Amino acid sequence: MTTNAPHDAVFKAVFEQPEHAAAELQHVLSADLVSGIDWTSLALEPGSFVDEELADRHTDLLFSASAKGSGEKVLVYLLFEHQSSNDPKMALRLLRYMVRVWDRFAQTHPAEPLPLIVPALLAQVPGGWSSPTRFSELFSSGLGDLGRAVLPDFSFAVDDLHRTTDDELRGRALADQAKLTLWLMRDARDGAALLQGLADWAEMLEALGQAPGGQDAMARLLRYIVLVSDDLQLAQIRDMLKGRAPAAEALTMTIAEQLRAEGRTEGRVEGRTEGRTEGRTEGRVEGETRGTAKSVLMIMGARGLHVGDAARQRIEACSDVEMLEHWLVRAATAASAEDIFEA
Repeated sequence: MTTNAPHDAVFKAVFEQPEHAAAELQHVLSADLVSGIDWTSLALEPGSFVDEELADRHTDLLFSASAKGSGEKVLVYLLFEHQSSNDPKMALRLLRYMVRVWDRFAQTHPAEPLPLIVPALLAQVPGGWSSPTRFSELFSSGLGDLGRAVLPDFSFAVDDLHRTTDDELRGRALADQAKLTLWLMRDARDGAALLQGLADWAEMLEALGQAPGGQDAMARLLRYIVLVSDDLQLAQIRDMLKGRAPAAEALTMTIAEQLRAEGRTEGRVEGRTEGRTEGRTEGRVEGETRGTAKSVLMIMGARGLHVGDAARQRIEACSDVEMLEHWLVRAATAASAEDIFEA
């Protein structure tokens, strides 16, 4: 996964995983659809089908699964809408994306019938989703029998995060990481709501950090908070976490060093719009790896860890940004320099 858009990154990091996607889709889809799909067969399919000019507002994931009983292939298409207003023609847009999925399938499986596509939308629109969810609703109701005779029709399910309460989120059959991600996608752009939410969700955030692999997941969520919130600074986030989530509070210091190394101010991104464009130049990637390696060494030094020549050379020579970010998270809690290299 390589993307510079924080919404895309946090969404895909969780929901590309079939177990999280299956739990989310089983919540949002109708009971008939849920009972007709073998969710143990859910598998991520490659590719994106969104319009290039809308890539900063839409993120999509395509999954395949087997239909119960027949074993026929079914495709499940999940679109994440991270914009600030309703799209009254979303059904038309979804149809366009679905046709692209079918076109690709027809090219790669020319002798096979087209598979069903089950569309679903994850929306974080302030005020809630209010646009039509059935394609035929985009046409005049006066068409009557003529319309029913010729119009293609489908509906899509919507997970309306704005209208979902904290209690409802906590009650979902989702892993903590997925619940926390949905909460943040709902509230991260509202500073007041986010601060209140940090107090309410701190216990779950701390528990996530203690789980296997949880430190990386927790760091990703905290970084997302910083990147998308226009109203908060890291000092405010740390203050809210203090005494409630000590591991998360400590990680904010690590993230602060990383953001400074990347040329970002305390809690905000300089040139926020430029930082979200797709694609990195070779020089930018090289600069990011150097900055992240420097942050790893700074955190270890600040914590009094002895860094031998071999460890220093390994960190400075690493050109894998994701590996360096993993080491950066480990540096906040590692007991020795060697510990940061553990998987």
